[in-house]
Amino acid sequence: METKINSKKIKKIKSRCGFNQELYVEPRGLSGGLSLWWLDSIGLTILYKSKNIIHALVESGGLNAPEIISFVYGPPKEGERRIVWDTLRKLAVNVKETWLAVGDFNDLLSQTEKEGSNPQSIRKILNFQSLLSDCNLMDLDFKGSKFTWCNKRLEGIVRERIDRALGNVKFRDTFE
Repeated sequence: METKINSKKIKKIKSRCGFNQELYVEPRGLSGGLSLWWLDSIGLTILYKSKNIIHALVESGGLNAPEIISFVYGPPKEGERRIVWDTLRKLAVNVKETWLAVGDFNDLLSQTEKEGSNPQSIRKILNFQSLLSDCNLMDLDFKGSKFTWCNKRLEGIVRERIDRALGNVKFRDTFE
C-alpha cells in the first residue's frame, strides 16, 4: 500500500489488522512511502525494494508454485516514472514464475481511461503500453468503477484509471 505516514503510525495500524510481518519504506516528505504486511504463514522473500517498488517471491499460502508479486507506486512526474518503468523492465528479465504487478501506476493505457481535462498524450500512453509489452504483462480484468482516481472537484472534475493489476500469461492461465 502507498502511504504518506510514518512507520510508528503504520505499525499501530498493522498490529490492529492482525499482521505480524512487514516491510516499510519511509515516505520522503509528503511523497511516496510503501508498506507491505503479511502473516508468518506466508513464505515471502523480498527480492528488491525501493521507494516505488517492492518485488517479492511468495512460496506458500496455498500456491502450487512460487509466484512473484510486485507492488508498484508510479510517481506522478513522468521523468521519475520512466526510471521506475526501467527498473521493472530489469526485474522482468529474471521472472520465470507467475507474476502479478499491482498498484498505483499513475499512467493510462488508453484515452478511455481518462475523463475530463486534457486528454492523455499518445506518447505517454505508448510508453506505458511499451512497458507492459517489454515485461510480458497484460492488464487484468476488473469489476467496479471504471475510474480509480478523482480530483474531487465539483467543477473541472477529472477521473482516471491509474490503479491496476497486471499479470503475465502464466498468472492469467493459473488464476483465470
